[in-house]
Amino acid sequence: MSSNKINVGRVVANPQLCREHYRLTVRLAGFAQAEAGQFVHLSPTADMLTEYREFSTSGSWDGAGWLRTVANPMLRRAFSIAGMRAVGDDVELDVIYRVVGKGTSWLSRLVSGSSLSVLGPLGLPFPIHSTKPHAWMVSGGVGLPPMLWLSEALAKVGKKAIAFCGAQTADLLAVTMSGERSPRADAANATLSAKEFAASGTPVVISTDDGSLGFSGHIGAALTAYHKAQSCDADDLVVYTCGPERMMAFVARFCFDRGIECHVCMERSMACGTGMCQSCVVPVRDDDTDGAWRYRLCCREGPVFSAEDVLWESPAMAK
Repeated sequence: MSSNKINVGRVVANPQLCREHYRLTVRLAGFAQAEAGQFVHLSPTADMLTEYREFSTSGSWDGAGWLRTVANPMLRRAFSIAGMRAVGDDVELDVIYRVVGKGTSWLSRLVSGSSLSVLGPLGLPFPIHSTKPHAWMVSGGVGLPPMLWLSEALAKVGKKAIAFCGAQTADLLAVTMSGERSPRADAANATLSAKEFAASGTPVVISTDDGSLGFSGHIGAALTAYHKAQSCDADDLVVYTCGPERMMAFVARFCFDRGIECHVCMERSMACGTGMCQSCVVPVRDDDTDGAWRYRLCCREGPVFSAEDVLWESPAMAK
């Protein structure tokens, strides 16, 4: 794990990408070297009051109940790094997030010049195989961000990469579609239709559950269709995946059945991000223990794991 520390970052930009997703760009001084797959832990700075509205026995009446505005402490939120680059002596890093609750609602209100506390970089990165020439990246929903940075890393070392991007519907897909190329509806070929991936020369296969863009169906079905049309020797291929656990479990089984190396980037709620709270556990196989399995910490021993090590059917994985 890379050395890490708490930095105060300044917001450069925070545009909305689609219906519920934003891309936060933060400038930092003294941020340690990081790699694709690692993450940061974000929170308000110590001098910021984060206000929420909650139900109370007193306060103002909104027609449905009594509300009051309170200043609450907020646990840090973990986000994969979607990109990072040097800017003079500083770095700028990108975080793509979906607004789903109090923490991400707070993030969406940050404007250029706002400050926030950044702990990182944290976790272990994606391994890049030195001899296998092909890499497929499979993401669903907010599993997309680490794949954007991984595509840059793969391009730098000459890998032939394909990105598979799934979403429930077109307006929840946090990439920009090219006006010149469209994703294939049959998933038989990948195209340079997503500008963010096209920047690193990475073609994509797009799928939406409702068929509003690209392949109609879940991204696992699109992966299966592409593999059938463009089969690749398992000895030459590495698959990386991030997204909902049911999707990653499908990809893990798909790869296991075909003898393909696969790495998964897991997500867990993390109170500390450093291993002290022991809350972000993932059940994995371990032949050295009596029960042939143990828990690993997502923050320190992940978030990237070998797909075949994860106990996908464990009760601890149930959502």
